[in-house]
Amino acid sequence: MLKIQKPVIIVGCPRSGTSLLFRILSTSPSLWSLYRESNDIWNSYYKFTGKEFKDEVLTESDLDDKTKDFLLEEFHKNALNIYELGYIIREYLMKKKELKGFISLTTAYNLFYKNLFSKEYRIVEKTPKNCFRVSFINKLFSDCKFIFLKRDARSNINSLIEGWKAPDKYVRGQASHIKLDIKGYSDNGGKGWKYVLPPDWENYTARPIEEVCAFQWVSSNRAAIDGLKSIEEDRKITISYEELSENTHQTIENICNFIDIPFGNELKKISKNPPMVNYVTKPRKDKWKQNLDLIKNTYPIIEPMMKELEYKLSS
Repeated sequence: MLKIQKPVIIVGCPRSGTSLLFRILSTSPSLWSLYRESNDIWNSYYKFTGKEFKDEVLTESDLDDKTKDFLLEEFHKNALNIYELGYIIREYLMKKKELKGFISLTTAYNLFYKNLFSKEYRIVEKTPKNCFRVSFINKLFSDCKFIFLKRDARSNINSLIEGWKAPDKYVRGQASHIKLDIKGYSDNGGKGWKYVLPPDWENYTARPIEEVCAFQWVSSNRAAIDGLKSIEEDRKITISYEELSENTHQTIENICNFIDIPFGNELKKISKNPPMVNYVTKPRKDKWKQNLDLIKNTYPIIEPMMKELEYKLSS
């Protein structure tokens, strides 16, 4: 019987570097991938169960045997081992309604191939929603390994602010009926909540944009840290965006050792020249200072979590 074994689950706040890490690890022949965030699979969970969506949180109590079988089959159907095919599905087929029929054909062929030629295999999975679903995912994939990616709040919040201000990007389908009055976003024509919806998000629909982003950063990291407390030490690792971006080659080699896959030619090549992934404007060190005044407003909110993640506001 085919099954996914020892999946690699990336956990991190939106804009913390999870897309970069996911893109790099997805080049490994040892790991299958959706080559996109798994939002469609998580949406199918709500349709399958009839559960009302309120926020991102799912716990182990939200997963019964029937639903577990359904989700495992969804990941099995959609996991690929060809980056080019994943790219076409993500960038073309899923964005054009008239081409979505090709997704079903591609999925059917991929499933036929796996059922015929593959046995057990591994996947890498990433979506920022994972922060709020650690116990759920651990029950779904009991042998998974977690990579928790942290990032200095100042640069993370700056990137979130950029994303909130970017027209027609990152808007959530959920909560589209909620009227927003977010200073720095709504007053510039912005509509629709962006990125993750942590518990209590409804109380931030009329806050300044920097407070909303600080709330998302703190909530994502708090949920990830608390969720990972119950995971065995040999199944979790924490890395920082700073070491991933500044010392990519060594960081990826360390991750390969942790998840027990070869640090092969594909990973060595992409680690030496990392791609720029999912950015609004080109990354640069201390770019967060372009929003210095806004970010300073969040210091009382972010300082406790900064200390917990071993960052210093004075640096």
